[in-house]
Amino acid sequence: MDWRFNTIWFEQINSDLFTKWDFKEKSNDNLNFENIEYAILWYFKYKGISFDLLPESDKLLYLEMNWANFKDLNGIEKYRNLKRLELHYCTKLENDSGISSLKNSLEILHINQSKKFKPTSELNELKKLKVLRLNFCGELENLNFLKNFPDLIDFRFTNTTILNGDLTPLLEHPSIRSVGFMNKRHYNYKDTQIAKELNLKSSIEYQDFVYKGEFSTFKYKNTTANNV
Repeated sequence: MDWRFNTIWFEQINSDLFTKWDFKEKSNDNLNFENIEYAILWYFKYKGISFDLLPESDKLLYLEMNWANFKDLNGIEKYRNLKRLELHYCTKLENDSGISSLKNSLEILHINQSKKFKPTSELNELKKLKVLRLNFCGELENLNFLKNFPDLIDFRFTNTTILNGDLTPLLEHPSIRSVGFMNKRHYNYKDTQIAKELNLKSSIEYQDFVYKGEFSTFKYKNTTANNV
């Protein structure tokens, strides 16, 4: 079990490599990422450069931030080997300034419930992206930017509106296999049509599943484990 799986079973992650930190209950003074590979943070509040008060780490692979108040991602270069970044309910987030510093490492980016967020050209530099999820984010002019991600497999934009309504780039992309979105009147394809067309593109299985009792999770076959 590692950062590559869609749902991570954190109880299977070595506890010495994993930290949870709620800034409503603890100060940042004792937060240490020295040997940490997985970090989940809540309620990080700071008015300076976004990641200034967080400890530096070249070992961190997975970072999840919930209800942080930053407006951009400046300072995130201190996590130069980060593979997966998840931002949930960071409602003040406006853009991705700073994220291009992760262009040599980041493979999974998930931004959820940031209605002010609109990507800049920095996003296009993340050539290693396999999974991109921009759910409940600001409006996107079009999907032409997807061509910048040659290895993208999974793209989701649930409740994020594509203004020109043209979903053709989803079908034209050479590697996209999984898509999620809400149907809208001005879109030229429905979700069921997109799913059908993507299934016809290749018969090769692209997911590896693991099971725990009645539960399952998966990783995409061409995501690679980290060697820091």
